[in-house]
Amino acid sequence: MNGGTESAQGAKKLLDIQNLHTSFFTHFGEVKAVDDVSLYLDRGETLGIVGESGSGKSVTMLSVMGLLSENGRVVSGSVTLSGRELSNLPEREMESVRGNEIGMIFQDPMTSLDPVFTIGHQITETIMKHKSVSREEAKARAIEILSSVMIPSPSRRMGQYPHEFSGGMRQRVMIAIALCCDPDILIADEPTTALDVTIQAQILDLMKDLNKRTGTSIILITHDLGVVAGICDRVNVMYAGHIAESGTVRDIFHMPRHPYTWGLLKSVPNPKRIVKERLVPIKGQPPDLLKPPAGCAFAPRCEYAMKICLAKRPPAFDIAEGHAASCYLNHPDAPRVPDAPVRAGV
Repeated sequence: MNGGTESAQGAKKLLDIQNLHTSFFTHFGEVKAVDDVSLYLDRGETLGIVGESGSGKSVTMLSVMGLLSENGRVVSGSVTLSGRELSNLPEREMESVRGNEIGMIFQDPMTSLDPVFTIGHQITETIMKHKSVSREEAKARAIEILSSVMIPSPSRRMGQYPHEFSGGMRQRVMIAIALCCDPDILIADEPTTALDVTIQAQILDLMKDLNKRTGTSIILITHDLGVVAGICDRVNVMYAGHIAESGTVRDIFHMPRHPYTWGLLKSVPNPKRIVKERLVPIKGQPPDLLKPPAGCAFAPRCEYAMKICLAKRPPAFDIAEGHAASCYLNHPDAPRVPDAPVRAGV
């Protein structure tokens, strides 16, 4: 995924985010929710964005979509889609991008689906907004897309309301709405939250199938490393509005180089280990983004923190091609630490 010349890599990039800063302006001050984030998405790949609640995962993607709340604003940075700058597009043009070029699955289907309209109405209206088709053509497309996301009896289901669907089926409807205009990118924001493990597996299998069958690029926002291992090609680990570590799935699970990534790995069970290990939670709390620390945001929770970590934010150290970690422990002069946790069989 990360090989080739710089120009070849640039040609592959579908979405490119550079030095993104997004803040929320409140009565208490400026909350720097996204602070200098740079990441990219290649055509046809699945990118995972992982981190605790409040790490800036969703806000980063809402910034891309232009869906921030009234007190939120992209302060600076660049967001390009197929080479076209999105950060300064007028709202009318962004409306064409949403749904048509980038589809998004939100966390809770019941707060995203309108309870007073049928599922069929909501899908056909989305299609008709972005495509020059008749209502009958839009209805036929809606039935087709419901069938493609494995909803049984799609024609009958078109006339039903959101409350008549189970949680897993509502999530499939959300995927259908996001895909109905054949977008290049599908952003899935915690798509398996509140679903039981069987339904989670079905939703993830559906997304993998869609990626393989249609070539749709996927950005998966999650706190679940198990989900990442099963579906993603590359991963960005976020903490307090920054990218702490980035690399391929194998890099992150087998050669993690940031203490926060180690903490995430230690706090989830590994079913493939013969000897069971006690799960170790990450102690402490994320920093207050109203008053972000001068140094590394993770330093107060890090057992390996040094004086420089408290005083100066670490740069991204290149570990290997496509693998980087923002931690001073990767400096050539830094002290050695115990072996990082890994996950076998990923």
